[in-house]
Amino acid sequence: MKKILLASVVAIASVLAVTSCSDDRDSNPVIQQPSSFVLNEPGISGNVYDLETSDSLTFTYVQPDYGYTAAVSYYTQVSLTNKWENPAEEEGKEQAPNFVELEVDPSIHAFMNVPAAKVNLAILNMGGYTDAASTPAETKLYVRMRAILSSGYECYSNPIELTVRPYYVNMKAADPELWYLTGGCIGDGSWSGIVGVSEYPLCPIEGAKYDTSTGKGDLTFTGYFTPDLGFKIRKTPGSWDENEWGGTDGDITKPHFKGDDGTGASDFKVPAAGYYTINLNTKTNTLSITEAKSTPAEYASMYILGIGGDWTASDANKMKPVDTWAGAKPHVWTIDLDVAADCEAKFDVDGTWKVKDWGATGFPYGWGVKGGANIPVKAGKYTVIFNDITGYYYFFTK
Repeated sequence: MKKILLASVVAIASVLAVTSCSDDRDSNPVIQQPSSFVLNEPGISGNVYDLETSDSLTFTYVQPDYGYTAAVSYYTQVSLTNKWENPAEEEGKEQAPNFVELEVDPSIHAFMNVPAAKVNLAILNMGGYTDAASTPAETKLYVRMRAILSSGYECYSNPIELTVRPYYVNMKAADPELWYLTGGCIGDGSWSGIVGVSEYPLCPIEGAKYDTSTGKGDLTFTGYFTPDLGFKIRKTPGSWDENEWGGTDGDITKPHFKGDDGTGASDFKVPAAGYYTINLNTKTNTLSITEAKSTPAEYASMYILGIGGDWTASDANKMKPVDTWAGAKPHVWTIDLDVAADCEAKFDVDGTWKVKDWGATGFPYGWGVKGGANIPVKAGKYTVIFNDITGYYYFFTK
C-alpha cells in the first residue's frame, strides 16, 4: 500500500512539474526588436485640419511588438515630402529640412496630443514660407512616430497622410539651445541639478548660426578641471534622460552620447589638472574636449552694478563664484536678483571700472564686452549666470 501511495505522489509531482515548466515558458516571452509599428489613420478620412483654429492634433498607435509590455517614449515627426532623411549640411548654405521632429514632450501612452501651433511652425520651417502670400492655403502633411525604449532601441511607425491648412506667423528665431555641465568639479560638486549651485550652461557663440526652429548649434566652455573629479554634460538640469554626454571609460577623447544607444557613459576625467575647452554641436551631436590654448585671467570678485539704479559695489550686488569645490578656479559667477523695475546693468570686477567691466545690449542673455553698452534688464526675479572668459550672461527667470 505504501508503494502505491509513493508512486501516486511521484506521478502527481511529475505532472505539476511539467505544468509549471509550461507555465514558465508562457510567462517568459521572447524579447523582440520590431522594425516598425502601426500609426492609425485618422478617424475621419479626408478631413482637413485647420491649424489656426485647432488646439491640437491627436494621434493613436499600437505599441511595437517587443514580446512584452514595455515602457516606451513616443515622439512625433512631420514631413511635407514623405522623405525621412534630411539633406547633408553644406558650409555657408542654409537648407530646409525634409522632416522635423517636433519639440514636444514625449508621450508614454498609446496616444499623443500634438499642439497645432507646433505643427504649423514645422511646416513654415520645412516649406521656407516667409510671408502670408507664399504660405499655401492647404498642403499635404506626412506624420510618423518614433518609439524609443530606455535601452535606446528605437523604431518608426508607418507614415500617414493628412491635409492641413497652415497659416503664416512671423517666426522669431529660436534661442540657442542650452546644455549644462555638472559633476564633482562643477559648482559645489554635489551633482544636485540646481543651476547656479551645482551646474551651469555651456556658452553659445556670439555670431554663430543656430537652427531657427530648434536653436541647435555650437556651444563652448573653457574651465579648470582636475583628474580626481569627474563631470558630465546634459541637456536638462537635474535630469538623466537620453540626452547626456559622458566619456567611454572616462576618456575625454572618446565622448559617448547616451542618446545614440540609450546606454550611459562614465564621467569625463581629464588626464591632468588644467584648463580645457569643450566644443559641443547639438545639431550634429559631436563633442570634443581639448587642452585650452591659453590660461585665462582670474578674478577675486565680481559685481553686477546698476540694478535699481545702484552703481556702487556692495554686498547686495556682489556675485558668488559657482565653482566652490576644493581647488576650483572660478570663472562662472551667480547672483539671485529681485528687480522691481526695468533698469540697466553691467558686470564689473571690483566696482571701480578700472580692472574690467562687461556690457551688451542683449536680454535675457548676451555676450558682454569691455566698454559695452548697459544691459537693459527687465523687472522680474532672476538667477543670473555670468562667465568672465566668454562674457556670456543669462538671466534665468525664477
